Amino acid sequence: MNDVAEIYQQVRCLKDLQDIGVSPSLASTRFRSGDYTKIKQGIYVETSIWNQWSTRQRCLAHHAAHIKTVPSGVLSHQSAALWLGAPLLTLPHKVHMSFASASVQHRPSVTAHRGRTDVVREARLVVGASVAAPGHTLRDVALSLPRVEALVIGDYFLRQGVISVASARAALAEAGGAALAVGQRLSALADSPAETIARDLIYEWNLPLPQEQFEVFTHYGRIYRADFAWPELGVILEVDGEVKYSGVYGRADDVVQAEHRRHRELEMAGWKVVRTRWKELMSHPATLRQRLWEAGVR
Repeated sequence: MNDVAEIYQQVRCLKDLQDIGVSPSLASTRFRSGDYTKIKQGIYVETSIWNQWSTRQRCLAHHAAHIKTVPSGVLSHQSAALWLGAPLLTLPHKVHMSFASASVQHRPSVTAHRGRTDVVREARLVVGASVAAPGHTLRDVALSLPRVEALVIGDYFLRQGVISVASARAALAEAGGAALAVGQRLSALADSPAETIARDLIYEWNLPLPQEQFEVFTHYGRIYRADFAWPELGVILEVDGEVKYSGVYGRADDVVQAEHRRHRELEMAGWKVVRTRWKELMSHPATLRQRLWEAGVR
């Protein structure tokens, strides 16, 4: 949410600029000189900041620009999930807005969802935007996105505690259709989108369901928490997201060494350890299924 607040602050409409002493004419001059980047008419961000932003941050900036120019309506669907900080496998190309009125028209950069009085009534203010409640957001993405994309959002909401498992499943059961499968596969224990994707594949392959975040005690007195475990089979599945090696958790070499030590100790404790990474999950999931089969998970 800090990312959202910072971006909302950096995306400035003409009134915001005037508050810091920048007139409309000066804003135009700075845009022409390249100091400002124009997101849409009357909305600017400093070019040095824009160039540092990721694709996700720029998507958030476009949402902030819309909110500051067209404040009516409620962020919903993927746009609400994005604004609430959820990881998205696919970023929205347009801003999704819900309205109580049934006569609101679509705009080039906006997908309007009409006649949604319940969503508008239960919306909440989040960093300058009126945003659909998590239950409504989860229901909407479960009915409009591929199942695994909705699951990633749902697991994030559960992990953050913005909605309970019971409430999430009740909302999805009421929605019916494709939302039912999302409700059945939700988990508050997934630490990353990669773990959510792995769990969804395990369901798809009709494999025995594992225990998540399973504690394993090793001979060295250390306790490891396995992403997935089948204790009756003595098999562990470790899911490594790319961020693990990006420097966020320390030097990549140190992370790899700790990973190898963990792997050895788990094997010494009698476990078969299967590892997978983001690329395999997204591009070659059948390879993981084969390795789980060979380890005895079938």
